[in-house]
Amino acid sequence: MHRLLLDCDPGLDDAVALALAMASPEFEVLAVSTVAANAPIDVVTANAEQVMDRLACPCPLFQGAAQPLTIEARHSTDLWGGDGILPLAPPGRASKRLDREGFERLAQEADVVCAIGSLTNIAGLIARGRRPRRLVIMGGALGRGNATPHAELNIWADPHAAQIVFASGIPITLVPLDITRGLIVPGEMTAALTCADTRAARLVGELLPYAGSNAQPAAIHDAAVIALLLWPGLFTPERGRISVVTEGPEEGRTHFTAAADGPHDVLTQVVRDDLFRHMQRRLCGED
Repeated sequence: MHRLLLDCDPGLDDAVALALAMASPEFEVLAVSTVAANAPIDVVTANAEQVMDRLACPCPLFQGAAQPLTIEARHSTDLWGGDGILPLAPPGRASKRLDREGFERLAQEADVVCAIGSLTNIAGLIARGRRPRRLVIMGGALGRGNATPHAELNIWADPHAAQIVFASGIPITLVPLDITRGLIVPGEMTAALTCADTRAARLVGELLPYAGSNAQPAAIHDAAVIALLLWPGLFTPERGRISVVTEGPEEGRTHFTAAADGPHDVLTQVVRDDLFRHMQRRLCGED
């Protein structure tokens, strides 16, 4: 069993990632933490509480950074409109809240920190000497971005934090936009999830029809991080070194240089149909 901490900014795709993690006996989710990126911190934290309630997720929640390290706040709602609120009922119970010390302790205890929002919280951990053991990050674009022509949203939301994280020497696997932008769930999978009996499947089936609206992504980008940990054979990695442009017209651009002795792995391919097949079976409790 791997102990995970999910640092996220829910977001429909974050909700799918958490549902997949909670449906997988290979994982113990130690905590969920939030960071502003998809929407302001109060919105993403409320979304996280609703998702955790629907999944009966027993772990605690930490409300993290509301602002990037040095720049003004940037949210997907600023780019694409809407309020970013997930269409879920208020939680039936209050989540247990973590203070910063508890968050930092669990981030160090986790076997993997899944960073699927901006990297402000993770850069804060590094600055305070509380380094995670391993990071799997959804973010960055080696080709065309989505927040700007050069930058993917999670990196663009706090490029200075991202550069700190990639320069830290922590073992990092990057799941970039280049392979996640094609992860648009087919309609037949949504229908199957909606009819299933498990909490995870019903939640994902309920949310997927809203993909691409109200600042929610059309693809399930963040769920690819959990899928990688479950089914690494579906992905092709390349070893090298990642850096981030922090100033100028290409701010937020992710650079990758292939190198056999580099500190980072970047995923370059995914077997999309097999991924959806595995996800559907796992969410429905069939695998």
